[in-house]
Amino acid sequence: MTVIQMAMAALFLTLMGCSNTNVPVFSDNHRLIYNNDGTEILGNNWFDQRPLTLEDVNRYVDMVANSQVTTFMICSGSDFFYYKSKYGSIIGDDKNGTRNCGDNIEYAQTLNRFYQNAVALEKQGTDIVEASLRRAKERKLEAFISFRMNDLHFADTSTHCSIQYPDFWIAHPEYWTNDSALTGWNSRNALDFAHAEVRAYKLGIIKEQLEKYGALIDGYEMDFMRFIVYFKKDEAEKNAPLITEMVQSVRKIADSVGAVHHKKILLTARVPAMMDDCRKKGLEVQKWAQLGDIDFVTMGVHWRGDPAMAVSTFIKAIDNAVPVYATLDDGGYNPREVWSHGMYRGMASHAMAQGASGVYLFNYFFTGYNQAHQQLIPVDNTVVCRTIAPELLQELGNLETLKKRNKVYALSDGAGSYGLALNSPLPLTIDGDKDVSFFVGDEVTANPPEAVILFVRTNTPDSFSVAMNGKPLQTADTTYPALYDKLRGLKDQQKVTAFTVPPDVVVKGNNLLHFLKTRVDVTILRIELVLKYGSVEEHGYF
Repeated sequence: MTVIQMAMAALFLTLMGCSNTNVPVFSDNHRLIYNNDGTEILGNNWFDQRPLTLEDVNRYVDMVANSQVTTFMICSGSDFFYYKSKYGSIIGDDKNGTRNCGDNIEYAQTLNRFYQNAVALEKQGTDIVEASLRRAKERKLEAFISFRMNDLHFADTSTHCSIQYPDFWIAHPEYWTNDSALTGWNSRNALDFAHAEVRAYKLGIIKEQLEKYGALIDGYEMDFMRFIVYFKKDEAEKNAPLITEMVQSVRKIADSVGAVHHKKILLTARVPAMMDDCRKKGLEVQKWAQLGDIDFVTMGVHWRGDPAMAVSTFIKAIDNAVPVYATLDDGGYNPREVWSHGMYRGMASHAMAQGASGVYLFNYFFTGYNQAHQQLIPVDNTVVCRTIAPELLQELGNLETLKKRNKVYALSDGAGSYGLALNSPLPLTIDGDKDVSFFVGDEVTANPPEAVILFVRTNTPDSFSVAMNGKPLQTADTTYPALYDKLRGLKDQQKVTAFTVPPDVVVKGNNLLHFLKTRVDVTILRIELVLKYGSVEEHGYF
């Protein structure tokens, strides 16, 4: 039986409510974290958007149980709620028709579906937070609430949709940042945590959730990446102690609630993947970790992921004070361009080989998989699959299960948002000899791949030369860029060139790519390294 077939069998057993006794057992600090934003459940997207039942909610948790997932996080709704709260409305509540979305009828219907499903669960005596936490515990998973500290989905005034405006936010525009110097979607409309009233409002919500669900949860996450705006641009660093004071207040609340239930409630934070960005955004992450205010931390990105996050640098910066996890977001090089299976494996291997205690899946939703009738369907005429599917949940949590699986390692191509620094040497113009460091997490000496292919995207079709670890590389089969789906999004005069890399040239750790000066300036836009261990049937899609 292939790994894919084993994963399919595990999914079948999960959906049927059966158990899998072969699930790997991890240490206390080794986690594969699965975050569900809640709207996927409230919309009941897997089950064709039918009216939501408690049984359906249970199945959303069941779909990630019996895998390597150790930790289930349910988003609590941020400034809109999935339960009755004294701090605001349930998501999608149109206040008896007094709020609307103008001409956007489809969006209004989506929000109404969320609301009706939340009301339906309330009539059953529960809500998606309580139900999913309870189910997670039944399935022997860690159960966490994830709170989006400043969610800007609801701060989009361009929609003219009053149904989506949170009560506190719309009532207090004087608490918005109102700073045109900020970059990033809806940043100007973000709540400004410099105001004591904003901090008190957020702490009130957190306290309410910890007290309401304290008996069920193992931990609570403060997700600062949704969205990474807390102050006016020039005031963030000086106001950082205000956020630290909040974190310490949450720690005290969590400890107090935990004591009532005779347990420790873990407190964690998801923050930018580079420490300079944390400081720039007003987050004193080093202090939180070193003072014990948090129990672990997750390096985050904003949607368009970084496939080569500097994990080891981040761990060193906090002096290894707490375990570190790395986010694998669903955003690829371009908006809504989902990472491929090989890239998910490459990102997970990269993170854990650099010392991450595990990885964190954000927006890893199986809806497309369901629409494909639970089948892995490759991109036409390629060996690449981009379907978000449960099969990878049997691999991504452990370097051992990622061993000898087909992978794609890559560098960020320099895309950024919300003023976060770019963790990439790209784009890179070869106006002289240029070196690029490229990390590989595989034990390539002990388990040499069958083939290694370097793909380089450039701004022109002009030729260039490259060596890896001192070995000049030869161009590969010209059909490879199409076969490995590397022509996606190609623009203007851009070209993708494939190079054959002798497997014994690659090393675990940093590899040196040396680009020789070209006759005319050529700019490197993207670099990807494919490790092929064998057929997609036996070793997985790229």
